[in-house]
Amino acid sequence: MSEESKSAASHPEIPPGNEAAPFAFAPPRRRPMTCWLKRLLACNPFYLSSAALLLYGLYRVSMDPSFLPTEVGQLVFNFTSLQIYELLLVVTAIVLARRCIWYDSALLLILENLLLLVPFILINQAGLIEQRTVWTLCVLTALLAVGRWGAAYGWVSVFRLSPRLLAGGAVVLGVNAAWVIAYRIAQETKAGMGIESGAAYEINQASWLWLLPALCALANLLPRPRDHGDLLVQRRWFPVSLFLVWIAGTGTHLYALGYIYDWPLRRELLAPVLWALAWTLRFRLTDFIAMPGPVLQRATLVLPLAVALAPMEAGGGKVFFALNALNVVAFALVVWRQRGSRLALQLALVSLAATVASLPVEVVHPVAGQFDRVKFIGLAVLAYLVVGAALTRNPKVAVAGAFGAALAAGWLRGEVSDAAHWAVQSGLTFFLLHSLRWQDHEHQGAAPVRVLMAGAWVLHSFEWVRCGAALLQPVSIATIVLAICWFRWWLRLNWSPVAVPLAGLLVALSSPANLVLGKLQSAPAGLVAVVGSFLLFGLGTLAALTKSRWSRNGWH
Repeated sequence: MSEESKSAASHPEIPPGNEAAPFAFAPPRRRPMTCWLKRLLACNPFYLSSAALLLYGLYRVSMDPSFLPTEVGQLVFNFTSLQIYELLLVVTAIVLARRCIWYDSALLLILENLLLLVPFILINQAGLIEQRTVWTLCVLTALLAVGRWGAAYGWVSVFRLSPRLLAGGAVVLGVNAAWVIAYRIAQETKAGMGIESGAAYEINQASWLWLLPALCALANLLPRPRDHGDLLVQRRWFPVSLFLVWIAGTGTHLYALGYIYDWPLRRELLAPVLWALAWTLRFRLTDFIAMPGPVLQRATLVLPLAVALAPMEAGGGKVFFALNALNVVAFALVVWRQRGSRLALQLALVSLAATVASLPVEVVHPVAGQFDRVKFIGLAVLAYLVVGAALTRNPKVAVAGAFGAALAAGWLRGEVSDAAHWAVQSGLTFFLLHSLRWQDHEHQGAAPVRVLMAGAWVLHSFEWVRCGAALLQPVSIATIVLAICWFRWWLRLNWSPVAVPLAGLLVALSSPANLVLGKLQSAPAGLVAVVGSFLLFGLGTLAALTKSRWSRNGWH
């Protein structure tokens, strides 16, 4: 048998003589160096290199005493050079746009925005010289920036920014100018270096903790993205990216102010800014990716919690508390908007636990006589357990939640004499409120257990009152339960299960009843008999009015 016949016999689906030729693998061709060089030149790296070289030159001039020995001379040279360069950027961009060279024109305008806030950093050097110079240069810088913006907006048609973005840029520009002036004025009252008090210190703290995060949050007010061209300035991610570039320049400027005026940048000062940026990335994720995947969405949702944990061991207890408290609200809103988001729910519970664990001392001292951070970390774990149990409908889980609530209340009261009573009241109250969400037909014996726990709550309340509880203590707890029951009735028009509101009413009457009994014990017997007669008369009248409803035999 020939070789062809053998091959055909081994592969019967291939007729003899029709074998396919072996596939020759051709390795991919490497792009020649000239191709990469053309791509590099198409991006026009000369503009970027020019801007970088300018900044390096300004730095060298400010550090070279032999060229310009005075600080005023260095400032004037650097400030003038930078303003001329920025004006050259805008004029060249307009000329290129008139010739329809859109890419290079847009690149020059982007460079202009990158250098927009650099003059304020240069003016910081004048902050230690004279206030009049500071005012003059700040006003001049703002006017020149507005003029360049107006020229670019009017002459370059592709660089038509939205009114909201222009308004945000104006706010950023004004804040940077105001910072230079405010730091210079506050410097007059600064008594030394590294002092953690006074007007200058408060301005620096407020700028990092409040003002800069608020500027970051302005990015969420920008209009929703849309692609309307192929240029960089026409992409969907450009408006938010440009605003974040301004924020980066603002943060650099604020860091330079702190460096000049001897305010070191600490981790707890940077955490609020990163937290605001993390939530901004979460809300504006579609600006960068039109259809983000679930993994990326989960990652951006976890990022604010990770940022909030950053100042935990850096001496920023109040910042840690505030960020986690804000995270509780933010994650709760995410859970409300995205029903069924278990990740957001768990992150909200973790943030709640971190908030409880980091409660400030001045807040917890009126409640807990002896403050202990370890105690509140334990309370945070119990809060996680209680809230997690409150979000379920399972009566068995309610037992664990009631146990956690009782431990938390008793632990919080510490060595106070009524700690055990508060623990029992908290556990029983949580259990009864949790029972309002039960589906009794799904759990055998749920209704009798609810009635039993309601009776235990009433009996313990009367015992607590007999042991010397204040008048408003059981009343306040009962008021909370009755308010929740009323709100539930307002939503559903149904008081069932009746055992919970009835027990709340009896607990609310425990303190007044104990007060009346105390008065009756010392009252004359005749007075007690007269009062009793009126009560019996009232009960008789009530029975007469309702007899037709409860009488089985129809007596008249």
